[in-house]
Amino acid sequence: MDSTSPSQWSSLPSDLLFNVANILNTRIDLLCLRAVCNSWRSSLPLPPKPPLLKLPFPIDPNNPNLNPNRLGYFALIETITYSLEPINKEPKRTWLIKLQESESGNVIFKDPLARYPVVGTNRLPKVLNLLDYRVKEISRGYYVEFVEQGNTPFPSIFVNEMKSCISIKQVAVSSSFDKFGDDGFVAMVIYNGGKLALWRMGDKKWTNVNDIHEGSVYDSVAYRNGKFYAIGVNGLTIRIDPAKTSLEIMEVASAKPLSGFGHGDKFKYLVMWFSDLFLIEKYHEDLFYWLDSDDEDDYHIKFKIYKMNEEECDWIEVGGLKDAVLFLGDGCSFFVWAKDFAWWKGKCICFLDYLFMGSGSDSPGSEAGIFDFEDGISRRLSKFSSRSKLFWPPPTWLKQYP
Repeated sequence: MDSTSPSQWSSLPSDLLFNVANILNTRIDLLCLRAVCNSWRSSLPLPPKPPLLKLPFPIDPNNPNLNPNRLGYFALIETITYSLEPINKEPKRTWLIKLQESESGNVIFKDPLARYPVVGTNRLPKVLNLLDYRVKEISRGYYVEFVEQGNTPFPSIFVNEMKSCISIKQVAVSSSFDKFGDDGFVAMVIYNGGKLALWRMGDKKWTNVNDIHEGSVYDSVAYRNGKFYAIGVNGLTIRIDPAKTSLEIMEVASAKPLSGFGHGDKFKYLVMWFSDLFLIEKYHEDLFYWLDSDDEDDYHIKFKIYKMNEEECDWIEVGGLKDAVLFLGDGCSFFVWAKDFAWWKGKCICFLDYLFMGSGSDSPGSEAGIFDFEDGISRRLSKFSSRSKLFWPPPTWLKQYP
């Protein structure tokens, strides 16, 4: 009898089965384990659904744009990006999809680089049999949604509130939802045009982070080795220890000369890869980048990549990405090895940019571009069908179950 048949696996002793389940780190791994056979499905309980974390509103109660009659809370949302491949089928085609699971168990498909849901989900299967595919968790992302409670007061001034009181630019957390169930869970956000605030599990209000330099504007935050890191638009990088009641703040890299022109045309991202923290600087090299190109597919969007060296208290520029691909998204950025996506070349960045909006498509990846470190040129992702298929359309090997 084939040693991989369900009847063989179902005879695995219960203590070994539970030992395997206990060392799995993610919910999708547990779901795949339960899918092996009926015996395992009945023996192993369903992993808990992601909780709904309610964070206090407002962050700054003294903000003059805040309507005192507006009630609600911030819901912390977790999204997980997966890669799917068919098992024992050629040619291989990897599909990248981002999922958000609600408390009710409903699953929302989202653009891997953006926050918004995928349009046209009628093209997607209603059920995914995890035994039909090779499923790998790629990255987790977090963002915050404001949830209104009670009657909506004065909707005409809601836009001003969104800009200064309700809209949160970015969020970083100390642990995934799979592991957050202790009092050590902490979240840090960038809000109100670049200010920092921190919330610890159980807190009734936010703690504003009083930065080292008055009036600093921050672009990105990340969590690494028990500390939060934040980088300002001028390159000033600070480290915050959330375990300290007084929020110990240290400067780990000073401000740097700016690349490109104006803050509106550049952005800084902090991205973890394994145990290292990277800074990705995105900028336009030319003040009139939209006028001086003869090639409509050649965009003057450039990138520099730095790696944190805390011993020298500085960012060290690295030359390209070697055999890696970097995805820069809204609330979710991550590295992958190019070899894991057989038809992707390394040394490139896939990113969102407003220049690619209005391309005539609302499918995932339609507002994305590719920057190639080899020629230093950014191009629209949709011009490369073999690469854009990573996002859309869904591959033909996705099975449609009744």
